[in-house]
Amino acid sequence: MLLVALLFPVFGFAQQTLNANLYDLKSNQQKKLFTLDIAVTPTDVGAFSTLAQYRDLEGKVAVTETGYVKEAEIQRYEIQQNQTGEVGRFRVENGRIYFEYEGKGKKKTSDEKVSGFVLSTSNFNAFVAKNWEPLSQGKALDVRFAVWDRLETVGFTLQKRGEMEKDGEKWMELRMKPTSFVIAALVDPIHLWYSHADKQLRLMKGRVAPKQLHNGKWKDLDAEVIYTKAQKTVSK
Repeated sequence: MLLVALLFPVFGFAQQTLNANLYDLKSNQQKKLFTLDIAVTPTDVGAFSTLAQYRDLEGKVAVTETGYVKEAEIQRYEIQQNQTGEVGRFRVENGRIYFEYEGKGKKKTSDEKVSGFVLSTSNFNAFVAKNWEPLSQGKALDVRFAVWDRLETVGFTLQKRGEMEKDGEKWMELRMKPTSFVIAALVDPIHLWYSHADKQLRLMKGRVAPKQLHNGKWKDLDAEVIYTKAQKTVSK
């Protein structure tokens, strides 16, 4: 099951780019597995589109994700999982979320009523920035994460776990934990560290979009994601 594939930063009115490296979770940042390039482009007042590409160490695109966000709320999302040949997408409109899936010789659709705030990889950081004050004060926030390959939203609780100093910055640690015992048995809690200086993500440990090949089968991957470059404004 794919959950937090990547986390987009919150941007102003100029196009922005961000890069990251993904490491084996137990390698102490010694075994790099993938790279990540993110571009976020404003499309209207309070709205932006996202494009993210994960590449393997040979430069081949493993996963591509696109999204459209307005006022921190996800409107549309699509993922192309090139490793497995799967494609997933969803859209939110008129109080419902509509899922589509293609892969493994099947096409599936489903929909459900929107209940609470819907999170995706595209609007995750926008949600954190919007709710920075209650999160920094320790309030637990319940959200619904849209899981493309399950064709449904899944409940999570996002809450502060502590503070730390890193490279002269003060970081806040958040934990995203499934509310369902069934999902919790499949996915470990996801940990995220944000800088107080700019409310941007610096580090994430947990489930990511690319997979790893084990015994001839693609398996879900938990990794450590290090954002290696500061957000950089690109002239329009």
